[in-house]
Amino acid sequence: MATPRDDLAFDEDDLSGIAARMAGVATGGWVNLVPDVPDDIEVPARGALSSIFGARGPVTPMATWTPPGSENPPRMTFGVEHGSGPRALPRLEEMGLGLRPGWRKVQDHPKRGLVVVARPDESHEEVLWWLLSACHALSEIELTGRWTARVYGA
Repeated sequence: MATPRDDLAFDEDDLSGIAARMAGVATGGWVNLVPDVPDDIEVPARGALSSIFGARGPVTPMATWTPPGSENPPRMTFGVEHGSGPRALPRLEEMGLGLRPGWRKVQDHPKRGLVVVARPDESHEEVLWWLLSACHALSEIELTGRWTARVYGA
């Protein structure tokens, strides 16, 4: 398992610092966005069999972003691993969180999550806002609005 190069705490009310850090992540790197949960909420543990054979992702959502790579045409990839069940994108659309023009769904799987690709010039702050909003919408527990960005690679 890879070790993060940086762990950066941030509040979702100010995305400028983490957006600037994302701009410096080189091809081959990625950023995981992990939400803080309130201290008084006990996140239910999933058993080993449920993790292997179950058809749902984690109770606490996690977002991932990767910079444009060497694919042609280049594109950034991002998504949310969540435990809210199948067909996340239609539920997000009902909440006003559908995909923006130029974004394309790659995967919407109940266990592996929702994966989206976008043009390489897409605004990091817009992508971050959507990812964090999607995490809130798909979370089984209340999130605090505080996050940790685990930066892998440069």
